[in-house]
Amino acid sequence: MKGIISTLTMKELEKITYRALQESFSQVMAQTLKELDEAIASGRDKKRFYLKRTLKFESVFGQVELKRNYYRDIETGKYVYLLDQYLAFDGTKGMSPVVQDLAIELAVTGVSYRQAGKAMEKLLGYPVI
Repeated sequence: MKGIISTLTMKELEKITYRALQESFSQVMAQTLKELDEAIASGRDKKRFYLKRTLKFESVFGQVELKRNYYRDIETGKYVYLLDQYLAFDGTKGMSPVVQDLAIELAVTGVSYRQAGKAMEKLLGYPVI
Protein backbone atom coordinates (compact mmCIF):
# COMPACT_ATOMS: atom_id res chain seq x y z
CA MET A 1 0.00 0.00 0.00
CA LYS A 2 2.87 2.35 0.80
CA GLY A 3 4.28 1.96 -2.73
CA ILE A 4 0.94 2.81 -4.31
CA ILE A 5 0.46 5.90 -2.16
CA SER A 6 3.89 7.27 -3.01
CA THR A 7 3.16 7.14 -6.77
CA LEU A 8 -0.50 8.22 -6.68
CA THR A 9 -1.35 11.88 -7.09
CA MET A 10 -4.60 13.56 -6.11
CA LYS A 11 -5.28 14.25 -9.79
CA GLU A 12 -4.90 10.57 -10.67
CA LEU A 13 -7.02 9.51 -7.69
CA GLU A 14 -9.76 11.93 -8.72
CA LYS A 15 -9.71 10.62 -12.31
CA ILE A 16 -9.80 6.98 -11.17
CA THR A 17 -12.68 7.70 -8.78
CA TYR A 18 -14.60 9.66 -11.43
CA ARG A 19 -14.26 6.82 -13.97
CA ALA A 20 -15.39 4.25 -11.38
CA LEU A 21 -18.42 6.39 -10.52
CA GLN A 22 -19.26 6.84 -14.21
CA GLU A 23 -19.21 3.08 -14.71
CA SER A 24 -21.32 2.49 -11.62
CA PHE A 25 -23.83 5.20 -12.55
CA SER A 26 -24.02 3.88 -16.11
CA GLN A 27 -25.03 0.46 -14.78
CA VAL A 28 -27.60 1.99 -12.41
CA MET A 29 -29.03 4.07 -15.29
CA ALA A 30 -29.30 0.98 -17.52
CA GLN A 31 -30.99 -1.02 -14.74
CA THR A 32 -33.44 1.80 -14.01
CA LEU A 33 -34.34 2.13 -17.69
CA LYS A 34 -34.79 -1.64 -17.94
CA GLU A 35 -37.16 -1.65 -14.97
CA LEU A 36 -39.15 1.26 -16.43
CA ASP A 37 -39.37 -0.54 -19.77
CA GLU A 38 -40.62 -3.72 -18.06
CA ALA A 39 -43.28 -1.72 -16.18
CA ILE A 40 -44.42 -0.14 -19.44
CA ALA A 41 -44.49 -3.58 -21.12
CA SER A 42 -46.69 -5.07 -18.41
CA GLY A 43 -49.15 -2.18 -18.59
CA ARG A 44 -49.22 -1.79 -22.35
CA ASP A 45 -52.13 -2.34 -24.69
CA LYS A 46 -51.89 -6.10 -25.24
CA LYS A 47 -53.01 -5.70 -28.86
CA ARG A 48 -49.49 -4.55 -29.66
CA PHE A 49 -46.46 -6.83 -29.80
CA TYR A 50 -42.82 -6.21 -29.16
CA LEU A 51 -39.31 -7.22 -30.09
CA LYS A 52 -36.15 -6.62 -28.11
CA ARG A 53 -33.74 -4.09 -29.56
CA THR A 54 -30.48 -2.82 -28.14
CA LEU A 55 -30.21 0.81 -27.11
CA LYS A 56 -26.80 2.41 -26.76
CA PHE A 57 -26.36 6.04 -25.95
CA GLU A 58 -23.76 8.32 -24.47
CA SER A 59 -24.60 9.93 -21.15
CA VAL A 60 -22.73 11.99 -18.62
CA PHE A 61 -22.12 8.66 -16.86
CA GLY A 62 -20.53 7.02 -19.89
CA GLN A 63 -22.09 4.71 -22.44
CA VAL A 64 -25.37 3.15 -21.33
CA GLU A 65 -26.49 -0.05 -23.05
CA LEU A 66 -29.69 -1.99 -22.53
CA LYS A 67 -32.30 -3.96 -24.40
CA ARG A 68 -35.68 -2.28 -24.53
CA ASN A 69 -39.03 -3.22 -26.00
CA TYR A 70 -39.78 -2.19 -29.56
CA TYR A 71 -43.47 -2.11 -30.34
CA ARG A 72 -45.46 -2.26 -33.54
CA ASP A 73 -48.76 -0.43 -33.43
CA ILE A 74 -51.19 -2.72 -35.22
CA GLU A 75 -53.51 0.18 -35.98
CA THR A 76 -50.93 2.44 -37.65
CA GLY A 77 -48.27 -0.11 -38.62
CA LYS A 78 -45.58 2.13 -37.12
CA TYR A 79 -42.85 0.95 -34.77
CA VAL A 80 -42.19 2.78 -31.53
CA TYR A 81 -40.17 2.59 -28.32
CA LEU A 82 -42.69 3.32 -25.56
CA LEU A 83 -39.89 3.90 -23.05
CA ASP A 84 -38.56 6.72 -25.23
CA GLN A 85 -42.01 8.27 -25.49
CA TYR A 86 -42.59 8.15 -21.74
CA LEU A 87 -39.22 9.80 -21.08
CA ALA A 88 -39.44 12.31 -23.98
CA PHE A 89 -36.16 10.90 -25.27
CA ASP A 90 -35.02 9.96 -28.76
CA GLY A 91 -32.76 6.97 -28.17
CA THR A 92 -31.89 6.75 -31.86
CA LYS A 93 -29.72 9.88 -31.58
CA GLY A 94 -27.07 8.03 -29.59
CA MET A 95 -26.72 10.53 -26.76
CA SER A 96 -28.67 11.65 -23.75
CA PRO A 97 -30.41 15.03 -23.77
CA VAL A 98 -27.85 16.41 -21.30
CA VAL A 99 -24.92 15.39 -23.51
CA GLN A 100 -26.76 16.65 -26.60
CA ASP A 101 -27.46 20.04 -24.94
CA LEU A 102 -23.80 20.32 -23.91
CA ALA A 103 -22.64 19.58 -27.46
CA ILE A 104 -25.05 22.16 -28.89
CA GLU A 105 -23.97 24.75 -26.31
CA LEU A 106 -20.32 24.23 -27.19
CA ALA A 107 -21.05 24.43 -30.91
CA VAL A 108 -23.13 27.62 -30.53
CA THR A 109 -20.54 29.39 -28.39
CA GLY A 110 -18.18 29.42 -31.32
CA VAL A 111 -15.84 26.48 -30.93
CA SER A 112 -15.49 24.11 -33.85
CA TYR A 113 -17.13 20.70 -33.87
CA ARG A 114 -13.72 19.11 -33.33
CA GLN A 115 -12.92 21.42 -30.40
CA ALA A 116 -16.35 20.76 -28.91
CA GLY A 117 -15.70 17.01 -29.13
CA LYS A 118 -12.32 17.40 -27.45
CA ALA A 119 -13.78 19.58 -24.70
CA MET A 120 -16.52 17.04 -24.02
CA GLU A 121 -13.99 14.20 -23.99
CA LYS A 122 -11.87 16.11 -21.51
CA LEU A 123 -14.89 16.85 -19.30
CA LEU A 124 -16.53 13.42 -19.43
CA GLY A 125 -13.39 11.32 -19.78
CA TYR A 126 -14.33 9.48 -22.96
CA PRO A 127 -14.99 10.40 -26.62
CA VAL A 128 -18.67 11.27 -27.06
CA ILE A 129 -18.87 12.81 -30.54
